[in-house]
Amino acid sequence: MTPAVARADAGAPTEPALLLKYAAPDLSDRSAREVLDPIPAIVEKELRIRWLPLPMELPGKTPSAGEFPVPDDAALRRIAGMVSLAAGRMERVEGADASLLLEEAEKECRSYRFTEATRPFLAEIFLRRGILRLWEGKTSDAEALFSRARALRPAFTPDPALFPPQVLSTWEAIGRRPVPEAELLIESLPSGAEIFVDGERRGVTPARVRTRNMTPVTIRVSHPGYRDAETTGQWLPGDTESLRFSLPGDRVARLGELLAGASGGRGVGAGPMVEELSAAAGTRRVAILMLEKGAADVGLRARLYAGRPAGLDPALLGETSFPGGKEGAEISGKWVADSLAADGWPRAERPERPWYKSPWFWGVFLAIGVASAFGAGGGGGGSGGSSGGAVAVNF
Repeated sequence: MTPAVARADAGAPTEPALLLKYAAPDLSDRSAREVLDPIPAIVEKELRIRWLPLPMELPGKTPSAGEFPVPDDAALRRIAGMVSLAAGRMERVEGADASLLLEEAEKECRSYRFTEATRPFLAEIFLRRGILRLWEGKTSDAEALFSRARALRPAFTPDPALFPPQVLSTWEAIGRRPVPEAELLIESLPSGAEIFVDGERRGVTPARVRTRNMTPVTIRVSHPGYRDAETTGQWLPGDTESLRFSLPGDRVARLGELLAGASGGRGVGAGPMVEELSAAAGTRRVAILMLEKGAADVGLRARLYAGRPAGLDPALLGETSFPGGKEGAEISGKWVADSLAADGWPRAERPERPWYKSPWFWGVFLAIGVASAFGAGGGGGGSGGSSGGAVAVNF
């Protein structure tokens, strides 16, 4: 359900009004838009109103790709310096200090967009962290870190002259593993929301979603009756994270659900919601247009409601069927205008035609012209007028 777009009118004063348009979920977006989009302008021509935009809460700011800056030379030098210091600590078998430096270097890398310039550093970080885990006897952890390093630098192979046999054998073992992916656990309240990753549907919440894309990825969740929520992030191979979304309720979508499920033409329970929207928009005139497929999927069917004061349920003004496309928009737009006018909405005042375009003017003008012609013929021709009042006309 979407609000009509406001349009400024020139001419007679207009009354503010709110038009809410709702299309049934099984109706394609294109079919709905072909009919619904032109209706506000059609109705504005027939009624003395102007449509107001629906007041909406501003969505929370979400991270965007622009918030992951590309690392500059200074940032790359800082990262390289930390990795180099960690390597020096490892040569002196100072594992704890080396681990802290590697964690700091990874954190610095993650604050920037992952690029070809940062990938070698990240691969080095994971490789050295894996070696530290081998020192601690944590082979499985070491293999997981080596796999992440291998995913970032597929062509890299440890040099036997530089690395001990334990590292070489572990690296060979992870070569038989599949390349790791980032795994995201996506949850929402309420659950059952559709998950979209960069616009591609990937299931419903709760669900685990994997991605190999190391560039910023946009995760969006959508649930009927609630406003969408999204976030943008970037993940490395082997990353795991839980994303939890709390979806704010969408008053307009909820209103559409209530009316779509209404029986007997009654919008039971919708009155307070309509009153809330009316007060927020600053108008007492609210129209709700519901669009759905016609019987046997032939054509379209519409229901029109009008808001009522004091929190009463909106009144059903009528139902009608019509074809789709441009023809359907014209038919339904005129029907909406006539139905609202019958409910007391003000009709647009038709501009008066100039006096010289009036048929009455031309009728009188023609009559005078004909009479003048007859009079001229009687006075200037013939042998004279009779005393009895007869008029002689010469042709």
